Amino acid sequence: MYIMSDINLNLILAIFIGFGSTLIQSLTGFGLSIVSTPLFLMIYDPKQVVLILQVICVVINIFFAIALRKNVDYRFLLILFIGSLLGQPLGLLIFQIAPNNILKIFVSLIILFFLIIMQLNHKKITETTLKTGITGVLSGILTTATSMGGPPLILYLANANRDKVSMRATCIAYFAITNISAIIIFLMGNTDFTFAIEQSIYLLPFCFIGLWIGNKLFPYLSQKMFNRIIFVMLLFSSLYTLYSAF
Repeated sequence: MYIMSDINLNLILAIFIGFGSTLIQSLTGFGLSIVSTPLFLMIYDPKQVVLILQVICVVINIFFAIALRKNVDYRFLLILFIGSLLGQPLGLLIFQIAPNNILKIFVSLIILFFLIIMQLNHKKITETTLKTGITGVLSGILTTATSMGGPPLILYLANANRDKVSMRATCIAYFAITNISAIIIFLMGNTDFTFAIEQSIYLLPFCFIGLWIGNKLFPYLSQKMFNRIIFVMLLFSSLYTLYSAF
């Protein structure tokens, strides 16, 4: 009786987390993993969180990327993706061997590191093929290790001369293809997705509602507010994840 009640409560909480984080994803082009990862850690085992988010993100991001395809920078996307493919095997190795608490600390410290860089460096970044490729490698490592491949890309684009429309569409398209490649790499590593798929079936309908609402609100979001949301999301995610590791 009590066990069943706890299960139902956890599922309801997971649904709210999925809805809210997908709404933010719709507004900014990212946020589904960054917001939901530390919150899902209250409910699920860290490694199951990674797999659940791989399943949810691949469905949501493919759907959304198709809708935003006209605003995607495809050359930039290709360079990022090649870099990501190079980084994902290393991320899978980290996922397989790292203890749960170490994985949490790793996630939070990576995000805090990028936040400090963003605050110290107020100059705009000039996009180059090398910088974009390195960003892709770092993102690929974090995608398979933690499901949070966003921070390197978000901070790179936020400090480059990218308007919110281009940034949002390109991020969504990038996450869609990296989620596909990440799942393939996980399957090659004999990872069991059974539990992740079961949970995703419950969460996805509410994620799509969040996606729809966020898309309706997007035109009213200013560039300044857009950048503030980026910072607050990353700071909250890193601090909470670090706290939960101890």
